[in-house]
Amino acid sequence: MRPAVRPAPRAGAAGAADPVRQRRADGDATRAGTVEAAGRLFAQRGYAGTTGKAICERAGVNLAAINYHFGGRDGLYLAVLKEVHHRFMSMEFLRQLATNALPAPDKLRSFFRELVGHILAGDDWTMQVWAREVLSPSPLLDTVFRQDTQPKFEAVSAIVGGITGIDPADPRMPQLVLGVVAPCLVLLIVDRGTAAPIRPLFSEAPDALADGLWRFALGGLAAARDAPQPAHEQPPLPPF
Repeated sequence: MRPAVRPAPRAGAAGAADPVRQRRADGDATRAGTVEAAGRLFAQRGYAGTTGKAICERAGVNLAAINYHFGGRDGLYLAVLKEVHHRFMSMEFLRQLATNALPAPDKLRSFFRELVGHILAGDDWTMQVWAREVLSPSPLLDTVFRQDTQPKFEAVSAIVGGITGIDPADPRMPQLVLGVVAPCLVLLIVDRGTAAPIRPLFSEAPDALADGLWRFALGGLAAARDAPQPAHEQPPLPPF
């Protein structure tokens, strides 16, 4: 008598691999690995100097995979820029910060600690990619500004508005936000391997550096809050 043959487990059954889920996981791993490999090449060679062939060799994928996951080299570079943006300051963190019960000054302190912590601990390639992009913008920078920078700018504007009482839509707000984030932008683009005067800052404890920048920002915001608003110029009287 032959032994009974057990039926093969159905897809999705307990103990059986879900082929759809597995393909999705494999695709996500390929995408992430390609972004990482491409990011390192873009950091070394820049946007114009990095070919699709070089990326394929570094990532261990073929050109069809780049076209499938990113729609081509430009789509891949955009994904790299978005990854850099996310690593330095994720929108998820800013949303959580916006909805918690901290006073606005403490929210700003958390913002500085998050951003400075990522900058000081950041992988060299992410810093180099962003520095290259800021100093020699690609055609894709406008897309990053619209899709990634603008929502974060609005989140920081709300925090600054909570500190100063100035409406986020006030024409002064871009200047105030720039004053807050400018020191961090400098840290992002300075090559820490050079003899730059601010090089010692990269050796500081992240929270200590962040708190120093936070106190400086609070002082500037307090001055802006207390400064008299400039009077609107009156049109000249007619000469008669």
